[in-house]
Formats: sequence, structure tokens, C-alpha cells
Amino acid sequence: MTDGSHTEDEHAAQTLYARMHERGESLADAAEDLGLAAEEITRIRDKLVRLGLLDTETETTVDAAAALARRLQNNHRVLDRLVEQHVMVATLARDYLGFTRHANDDLRVEFYERERVAALYNRIDELADLARSEVMAMHPAANWTRETLDAGDARTKHRIGQGMRVRSLYAQVMLSNPLVRDRLRARRDGGMEVRVAPMIPTRMLIYDRQVAIVQADPEDLGGGAVLIRGSDVVRSLAALYEFCWMNASELVDVPRSADGASLTVQQRAVLRLLAAGAKDDAIARSLGVSTRTVTRLVGELTAMLGAGSRFQAGVRATRLGWLD
Repeated sequence: MTDGSHTEDEHAAQTLYARMHERGESLADAAEDLGLAAEEITRIRDKLVRLGLLDTETETTVDAAAALARRLQNNHRVLDRLVEQHVMVATLARDYLGFTRHANDDLRVEFYERERVAALYNRIDELADLARSEVMAMHPAANWTRETLDAGDARTKHRIGQGMRVRSLYAQVMLSNPLVRDRLRARRDGGMEVRVAPMIPTRMLIYDRQVAIVQADPEDLGGGAVLIRGSDVVRSLAALYEFCWMNASELVDVPRSADGASLTVQQRAVLRLLAAGAKDDAIARSLGVSTRTVTRLVGELTAMLGAGSRFQAGVRATRLGWLD
């Protein structure tokens, strides 16, 4: 499908959804009145179903705010599908939410496209100033400079000085940059709670569990963001954050090589077998080395990982992404 056809389908889908929602029509009736071709109707129907905007039993519309809330609430249960879900959320907020009437709903969504990045940064500063108890952040890998780190240090110090709890999740690969690694340790020592994980699904900021800013396109850090205001939806995002936080690692648990790049092929093989629960003699037979060599390797790896047992060393190496 060409870009032009894709744009036409987007416009047709929005027009069809708006008509169905406003008039209470079924998809077939609305599509017939609009003179849509059968092939076009099929594509539009599939899109609305994927976005959760069409009830497949009645062939009528689903409220966009309800579809948005359901999509976000599912995120913390299906972490592996987070990126796909996230793109759908951005599409709902940007293209469909305006058609929905809100009666007794505190949900508000703003989309900051690429051209409004400066306004987005101003809003982030405002929300940080208005926060009273807690700030939660997650940051995927990015090319941070000394200037951006200095600005982040100043904001963090200000928030902690006001007695707020500040937590940040970072992509583990960032620790391979000595400047970033030292800054994160300094932030931790200054009162911020810091953890790292092999995979950070998207950039996100949550203020007092009431307002969230989520990166619009997980593949494009500069592609804008969605600001979501509403306790129910934001609580779901906070639950997702808590899940990621629980499965992340403390800085002290990421020794020496942040990404395991310095491990030898033999060390990686030993760690995989340790994670599987293999004993020294089984590892020795598998690698074709002596049991004494395996015992030495296990001791080195256990110390390197700060693990309390051989099995814990294998598990910790897996969590840190060393064996991917």
C-alpha cells in the first residue's frame, strides 16, 4: 500500500468512525451511505478492530476513551507487546479521541507532535514543579551530553529537596558510558532511587500517579509524546512501571561490564548452564574441560556478579541481559 493510499484509508476510517459514533449506525449502514468499496471497508474494519474501536458482535463503535483505557490497562499484563500497544494508544489519542463525548470522566489526552517538542519540554518542567509526592521515570538508551545530564541533575536535586520520592529506570547499556555511569551513581547517592534493565520499552514520566507523559513512537525519541491526565488510566501505567521496576537491577548488581561484553565464550557457556541448574561435572563434560576448571570459572563469575550462589549467578546474568 502506498503512502497516499494509507493516508486515504486513515481519513476514511476516521470519517466512518465519527459518523457511526455520532449517529449510532452500524458499520455496514455507515459505509454504504459513504459509498465505500468492499475492499476499503474490509481494511477500515480491520483497523478499527485492532484499535479496539469496533464491537465485533454488534458492528457498532466503542467509545474511544474506553478503548484507550482498556489498551493501557492490558499493558502491565503483556509486557512483551508493550511497543505495539503503545503505538495504538498514540493513534487513539491523536486521531480518534476528539470524536468522543466525555460526561463524567476526568480523562484528558494531549498529543505533542514532533513540531511541538519545545512546548512539551515546557510542560514537563511545569509538571515537575507541580508534583508533590512522587516522580517515576523510565529512559531508553539515548545520546546524553554533559549539558543534558547537568540539567537532569538540577531537576533531580530540586525534587528530592522538596521531599519527593524520585525513581528512575535506565537502559542498562547506558552504563557502558563512563560519564553516564558516574552521574547515575551520584544521583543515587543524592537520594534518587535508580535501577537499570536490559530493555526499557519506552520513555515515560509519571507525576503523583495522576499525570503521565509517554513517548508517542517507541522507535523515534524525537517523534513527540502523549500527555495523559486521569487517575484510572495513569494508575494502570504506574502498575506497568512497578512491574518494570520490580524486574530491574540495582546499580550495585551490575558490576564491571555493564552489558557483559567482556565475558569470554567459555564464561558465557558456563553461565547458561548455571542458569539451567547444571552441576560442575555436567558443565565440564559439556565444555570438554576439567571439573577443576569449571569450579574456578564458577567462582570467578559468582564473585563478578556479586551472587550468593552458583544458581543466583546464572539467574542474575540472565536478568542483566548478559546471555542474550
